[in-house]
Amino acid sequence: MIEYSTKKKVDIKQLQKLFAEAGWYDKKGDTARLNAMINNSQIIVTAWHADRMVGFARCITDNVFNGQINNVVVDSNYRGKGIGKELVSRIINTNNQVTYVLRGDPENEGFYKRLGFVPEKLCLIYRRKK
Repeated sequence: MIEYSTKKKVDIKQLQKLFAEAGWYDKKGDTARLNAMINNSQIIVTAWHADRMVGFARCITDNVFNGQINNVVVDSNYRGKGIGKELVSRIINTNNQVTYVLRGDPENEGFYKRLGFVPEKLCLIYRRKK
């Protein structure tokens, strides 16, 4: 049975493993940055199978108008079981007046559209320098 937590319960080592599996190598190396990312996110949702963290998603929000959902990731052995949907649903259901934007991988566009996200005409990204 999968259990969900919104209490910022995160196992950094397991998060690094999830990020690596997703190909997000730039996000897995620096533990201090990962801890800051967690601490500075207003909403964190994790999915657990016993003591194994199998899913993670986070949101930065003003809790009034806007929220940005980032880093939705599910362990490959647990995909297709509704975990990603539940992670995102728990975020968007925290406040029904907030408009959420989502940053995700293009290959997951269909998944996010099924959850009710729609493409918008304007999205600009300033990429950080490496």
